[in-house]
Amino acid sequence: MLKKIIVLFSTSFLLLACNATGPKFTQFEALDTNQANVYIYRPWAMLDGAASPTIQIDGKDNFDLSNGGYKVISLKPGKHKLTVKEGAFMSNWRAGEMNIEHKFEANKNYFVRLSAELTDVGSYGGVTSVSGNYSFALIKESYALNELKETKKN
Repeated sequence: MLKKIIVLFSTSFLLLACNATGPKFTQFEALDTNQANVYIYRPWAMLDGAASPTIQIDGKDNFDLSNGGYKVISLKPGKHKLTVKEGAFMSNWRAGEMNIEHKFEANKNYFVRLSAELTDVGSYGGVTSVSGNYSFALIKESYALNELKETKKN
């Protein structure tokens, strides 16, 4: 029994430690007439909750995205490639590399959601199998705003 309590406590601590810890999203940041604001966010999810995958902009590591977190980046107008990939040491992000290439316009907000949705859990004897769907995509502002309200700055 004590062993189960220790495992449960350790797992809970690990999940909470990997969540975004900044201030909660409240409003959009001011737009620069010569830049595009890109909100990259990850709604909280149990699947790969302790992972912090790396977000790359045009092939260069930019930041690690925590579970339930968001970050706003400013980009010059033009075509850019956004990539999500396995993060730093012990990230344990299981999804493969995912990319978005898009032509961003100045003085506009864009919203990119990274999600991990648990679809199935099974157990046979001592072996547990967990599966899910991952996505990295541009999202409409109306959908993103509702989800961003539940995230914290990365």
